Amino acid sequence: MSNKAPTVLETHSLQVGFRNRAGDKVLFEPLSLALNRGELVCFMGLNGAGKTTLIKTLAGIHPPLEGVVTTTQSVAIVLTEKITGTQMTVRDLVTYGRYPYLDWWLTLSAHDQAIIERAIQQVNLSAIADNQLSQVSDGQLQMALIAKALAQDAAILLLDEPTAHLDLNNRVEIMNLLRNLAHRAGKTILVATHELDLALQTADKIWLATPNKKIITGVPEDLVLDGSFDSVFQLKGFDLKTGKITHQAYRPLSIALEGSSHEFLWTKNALERCGYKISSESSLHLAVGINKEQLHFTISAHEATHTVSTLKELLEYLAKVDQ
Repeated sequence: MSNKAPTVLETHSLQVGFRNRAGDKVLFEPLSLALNRGELVCFMGLNGAGKTTLIKTLAGIHPPLEGVVTTTQSVAIVLTEKITGTQMTVRDLVTYGRYPYLDWWLTLSAHDQAIIERAIQQVNLSAIADNQLSQVSDGQLQMALIAKALAQDAAILLLDEPTAHLDLNNRVEIMNLLRNLAHRAGKTILVATHELDLALQTADKIWLATPNKKIITGVPEDLVLDGSFDSVFQLKGFDLKTGKITHQAYRPLSIALEGSSHEFLWTKNALERCGYKISSESSLHLAVGINKEQLHFTISAHEATHTVSTLKELLEYLAKVDQ
């Protein structure tokens, strides 16, 4: 028996773009894509590739040039929209997600109220639910927009750049939230994003828009290893396989580095950032260790040793040796 999650959205020969008098502007050639229940899929590509248009097409608010989109579940969309009614509260905004289900008199039932409160709790905004939108941060506002989509009680969430213009903490929080909603609440989530590092660490799958109007799909690590990301983004000075900026050694001194755990990794980062080459053949040895919970760095060369307790002291010492 297969353990594959059921498919809840599919495209069949879907061609995406714009139709005008001058002719069709095709953004994507015929696509056959699928979203499965309980997956977080990150949709990536260069600016102008057509990610927003495809998301709107999947949501049914932009007509396809050809082909069809089929869904077995309801769909909610979160766009990068500017909120003008800043005097409304967070709860007011989330409540709009229930409007498609209300009667002519817009009466909220106990069931509607429960769904609204659940959506607010899911995005951890209960403490500020009665704050006006003018009083909340950009990250909290984005969470409120996600809660509004959750209040629609849709099984499929489509989001366009939900982390744009947010700081690192908010970007991480939102991506972790979306991952939890997929894995714990069974939502199917497609999010267009430029957050390459976060996508690689949170997404179950990647949709990668290519310059030839196609979309490559796969597990994030596969697309790293087979060079798909490099071919699309043509990363300059960033080694995707290690997740680090590529540093060029510019000092004559090389260092044989020994150690383990995150202390070793951050020491290596500091040394390479400062122009030192890490080489096991070097006569200068640097051991990173912890003694009684105290970090220390021991430099050994020509039977002489020197120990320091911070990376700042280490770099200052090496600068003198390097002279």
